[in-house]
Amino acid sequence: MAKPMATTAKPKAKRGAKNISFATFNLYNLQLPDVEWYKNVYTKAAYTQKIKWSAAALIQLDADVIAFQELWSKQCLIDLFEAANLTENYTLYFIKDKWYNIAVAAAVRKPWQVTDRKTHKDFPSNINLSKPPSTDGEDDDIAITIDRFSRTILQLSINHADNPEKAKTTLPNIEVLITHLKSKRPTVLSTKSKALKLHQEAIGSALSTIRRTAEAAALRVLLTTLMKKTDQPVVVLGDLNDAALSNTLSIITQQPPWRMYESSRVGNRNDAGLYTVSILQQMRSLKDVYYTHEFKGIQEVIDHVLVSEQFYDHSDRRIWSFQEMRVWNDYIKDDDKSSSDHGIVSAHFLYDPK
Repeated sequence: MAKPMATTAKPKAKRGAKNISFATFNLYNLQLPDVEWYKNVYTKAAYTQKIKWSAAALIQLDADVIAFQELWSKQCLIDLFEAANLTENYTLYFIKDKWYNIAVAAAVRKPWQVTDRKTHKDFPSNINLSKPPSTDGEDDDIAITIDRFSRTILQLSINHADNPEKAKTTLPNIEVLITHLKSKRPTVLSTKSKALKLHQEAIGSALSTIRRTAEAAALRVLLTTLMKKTDQPVVVLGDLNDAALSNTLSIITQQPPWRMYESSRVGNRNDAGLYTVSILQQMRSLKDVYYTHEFKGIQEVIDHVLVSEQFYDHSDRRIWSFQEMRVWNDYIKDDDKSSSDHGIVSAHFLYDPK
């Protein structure tokens, strides 16, 4: 998908009623024309071209639940779905509380529907990112005062509109958390100190890492509350700004066990962990290495779909089976300013209870 050009939706093949697909799409600072964003402004022509590119990508994506990041205005997403001729197919969901510059949003395709939604700006009350000094003399005391996410998390409870309440095999709600954690970009230091300015990149990078790690821990607290000792299907979608095997992803996923051969019983149960779809794909793929972002020549997957054991093939609690993951990233190195700087990721699951 180097240069998607289609601007209208095409009829799709009939889907299994309970099959479901998830996607994450970083819109790369989608803002209205003539409105400032980070000291930049889109002309009307530039905005039209950006909407056209994003609409073509959206049509090819063809997912049931789509998470968006870097959205500056609700109207932009409305314009995007109108340009893709998908307004009647999807319901859009936005952050309700105060809008902090770029925000996350979601689109849910009918007949899937949202039965409840929440937002999380403040960290959970039961998280404490501090430790007093040890009594054995080790210098391990720490206190972090970060108590809120840099970008509000949007949580949606999703179910199928045709799910009969009295049926023997009613679908449980799927809890979907749309996220965008702190980036690796160095935090800007508000200081006039010449000594600090000399080291502002190192210090700023450390501060960004600390915030992202704190956000990962807070997200894990939310997830454990949802998942521990329950059969709750959970999906995390978004730009987590770290790779699949990073420390922050390990905190979020809780490093679940993977079954590596058929006779193994590993992975039968995994009460609170999340499986990274990019690793699920790697385990069955002969394709070339893929990535969703490039910075200073380093290519890595930082846009993720994470799923609970209800989506893991080998779990005794499986409801959906993993079909495939797709990544669109050919355009990342292009000079086209209307495209995104992130790859777009989708993951497809077949309704297939254990």
